[in-house]
Amino acid sequence: MTHPTPSAAIPSARERILCCAAELFYQKGINNVGINEVIAKSAIARMTLYHHFASKDALICGVLGERMERRQAELTQIVERTRSAQRKVLAMFDYLSQLATADGFRGCAFINASIELADPDHPAYRIAVSHKQWMAELFEHIASEAHWSQPGIFGEQCLLLWDGAALGMQMHRNNAPLRAARAAATVLIKAAQR
Repeated sequence: MTHPTPSAAIPSARERILCCAAELFYQKGINNVGINEVIAKSAIARMTLYHHFASKDALICGVLGERMERRQAELTQIVERTRSAQRKVLAMFDYLSQLATADGFRGCAFINASIELADPDHPAYRIAVSHKQWMAELFEHIASEAHWSQPGIFGEQCLLLWDGAALGMQMHRNNAPLRAARAAATVLIKAAQR
């Protein structure tokens, strides 16, 4: 006897659209994906897409906004469940390693989007910048709580290491940039603790 699937397990049309668009934008690039391709991959009607997203720009914002919420929730959880400040910082780099070893890794979606969109007034560009500011502030918060010196600079430096590692892994297709960034973060931590 088969049991009906609970309705909560069936993704809504909006969820399907976001999931398919996120995959297409990330793998092919935002500018290389048209609305028709998103509609076909989502298996929804054109009017359904436009019911949820008034334009491609609105869809891009929806994809980046959803990704930002998920990333921030995951990073917050990592930081909250880790005790020492040093481990918190290094655990964030370990999280990047998990992202980079997933199938289809193509670097940081936020950096990619900001490069593709180029216009700093585009709302999705602002989402990407907002996420990066949030990350720098998270590193800064860890340093501040630990009473390390110059937490603001520390936060910016860690974000530069994170972004450089993501870009390096995308370009070189290996984890060497992340290993170098994690080692540099350890040096930064030691300097900040003095």
